Amino acid sequence: MRMFNRYYSLYDLLLLAGDIILAALGTEAARLVVVLGGFPESPNWTLWTIQSGIVTVAIVLSFYCADLYAVDQTLSVRELLLRLVNGFGLTCLIVAAVTYLFPALEFRKIHLPELVPVVVGLFCWRLWFIGVLKRVGVRNKVLIVGTQGIGKLVAEELLRQKHLGLEVFGFIGDRAEHVVLSYGNPKRISIPVFPKHDIMALVKEARVNRILVAGAESIADFPALEPVLLRLKGIPIEDCHTFYERLMSKIAVTDLQPGWIALASGFRKTQWVLFAKRAIDMLVSVVGLVLAAPIAALAAVAIKIESGGPILYRQERVGQDERLFTLYKFRSMVADAEAGTGPVWASVDDPRVTRVGKIIRKLRIDEIPQMVNVLTGEMSFVGPRPERPFFVSQLKEKIPYYNLRFSVKPGITGWAQILHDYGDSEEDALEKLQYELYYIKNISVVFDLQIILETFKVIIFGRGAR
Repeated sequence: MRMFNRYYSLYDLLLLAGDIILAALGTEAARLVVVLGGFPESPNWTLWTIQSGIVTVAIVLSFYCADLYAVDQTLSVRELLLRLVNGFGLTCLIVAAVTYLFPALEFRKIHLPELVPVVVGLFCWRLWFIGVLKRVGVRNKVLIVGTQGIGKLVAEELLRQKHLGLEVFGFIGDRAEHVVLSYGNPKRISIPVFPKHDIMALVKEARVNRILVAGAESIADFPALEPVLLRLKGIPIEDCHTFYERLMSKIAVTDLQPGWIALASGFRKTQWVLFAKRAIDMLVSVVGLVLAAPIAALAAVAIKIESGGPILYRQERVGQDERLFTLYKFRSMVADAEAGTGPVWASVDDPRVTRVGKIIRKLRIDEIPQMVNVLTGEMSFVGPRPERPFFVSQLKEKIPYYNLRFSVKPGITGWAQILHDYGDSEEDALEKLQYELYYIKNISVVFDLQIILETFKVIIFGRGAR
């Protein structure tokens, strides 16, 4: 199912719907039980409905932050319980904040015991839901036209994400053979390749539900009416790059043609989006600098005490339209860390990082001064990570479409930063570029706000820092 340019299975929607229904009805039922139990309070259904609605929103947001909507993960009972505890704790904080800000809503009358049964019910619902996921079988068959790399890439991802209920039945190629795919750690599977002239009979006999095209040249040799007839029979036909984009929330550069970028929806920066992004940048940076001032002061003192030298680290980076600018960070490495080596990637347990540096990197405190770069217009709060000129010159030569990332302002955080670990190689740069292309294609104010929310999750759990 397509929603907001993303691919969702029926199970994603059922899980969310179940949470909303149980949270809303459970909150109302818990309050009613309290009243029937003898507490001196008459039912106020209007107020209770408002309260249950707010609690439901708080639960959904908290569960989202606790990664409880990643239905492709087969969670153990222990991991599920741990995430529910984290989500419930965040729910309590949100309810407490609403209580303080809006006393007229009378959230003070909602007691902790009233929320506990709701969470227990959600826990039981999710245990049952996970059991269903384990028992569910494949229901839709996918036929991939062409044996190019992008088709194989899509097939491997569908093999990994069995919860989507999509099985790659086979490929269509020049001759009958088999394609061996590798996925997992490692798992291999052989998928048949069928000749082109068999496609109509194959779709009918095998009851194929969806056709993916690995490239325009893959379908060019078919009789002109065959693709049309298949579509008239109600079988969706889609190119692999578009399907992969929704499936993975990134754009694969494998076999990617310039024509796809030119004709695909998106890749548009309207004046409204640019104005709204700038307004968000200014607001978030000003508020962020004010709120972070005490933490920044402590970090500055700690850096000075531990290693002396400058507190701030200045480094030349490549910005929008490949313009150079000076980026500011709190210094997390020893002074003159690259004096003897020249520019090198940061690595896991990098010996150049100081003890204070490890802490401020883990908590992203070293990024605070970059909000000054945002205020001056050299950066945006959300965008591709600004890279150093030394690495840019190399990556542009080796990675296709790398120069497209300079069509927008670089950011403190971004889609690639939250979904991929810190990059320390050309392979990582390629992987992050695919997420950056997805961001550039789908850039919007709502998307920026989603990334900012995801960034808080990354900071809280300390993922990806080096």
